[in-house]
Amino acid sequence: MECSVVYVTPKRKLDRNTARSPSDASPIEKRAKESNSPDVTSPGDEDEVMAALKLSEGVAEKFDLILAKLCSLDTKMEDLNTTVKGLQSKLSFVEIDMDNVKVKQKILDEKFTHMETNSTFVDERINQLQSNLEKSKKEVDECHQKILYLEAYSRRENLKFEGIAEASQNNATSTRSENTEDVLVDFIENVLGIEDAKNIEFQRIHRLGKPNSVSGDGGRTIIARFLRFSDRERVFKQGRKLKGTNYRMFEDIPKELHQKRKAQMGRLKEARKEGRHDHASCWENSIRV
Repeated sequence: MECSVVYVTPKRKLDRNTARSPSDASPIEKRAKESNSPDVTSPGDEDEVMAALKLSEGVAEKFDLILAKLCSLDTKMEDLNTTVKGLQSKLSFVEIDMDNVKVKQKILDEKFTHMETNSTFVDERINQLQSNLEKSKKEVDECHQKILYLEAYSRRENLKFEGIAEASQNNATSTRSENTEDVLVDFIENVLGIEDAKNIEFQRIHRLGKPNSVSGDGGRTIIARFLRFSDRERVFKQGRKLKGTNYRMFEDIPKELHQKRKAQMGRLKEARKEGRHDHASCWENSIRV
């Protein structure tokens, strides 16, 4: 920065009527004139001028430095504004994403509530089905027991005989078929000792299975259906006479009922020892003691 010095020279009024020469000026006016003259400077004034010039040069440098820093700050402020705008834009996207997340969360909450409702309904339905299943199982068991009882009751007039030889075994050259009723009547009369065996009436008598030409254990099993249950009981009670022989006689009962009776045979023996004879009427699913 340049510094300019202005010199002011006071003007002196001249009397129009009188004209004064330079030699007529007073000493004070001469000194003032010399001091205001641009060509006349003192050493002290030059030092002050130089100091002012140096000071102005330092201030200019400082001003330039300040201006440079201000320009740098402007640039940084512009970058900061750009960054802030970017953050604001990103924040806007984040807010949009948050809104979308809230909407999706609301939808998920509704679906979850719906699933809970469905789950409650399904649980109730399952409980109902389980209850119905238990009831159905109970009814099926009852029906099974009734069917088992009816099957056993329908066979109560039947007896099975094992170990009785067939006519073809006694006479290998015989081609005629045996009369199974005559064979059974003869067995009841001679082995079981029932003298009036010929008076017993049967509904049906036949052997089980296919004929065998050779059998080491006698003929096929004979199953006989008595006309009267009293005759069947009378014959069955003579079964104790078959002990120690190769003959066997037993009731015609369902396999399931036979297994249950076999499992409770101990109770049956105890009942016989105690003299209880109600075991003879055990045609149901278990022995009634």
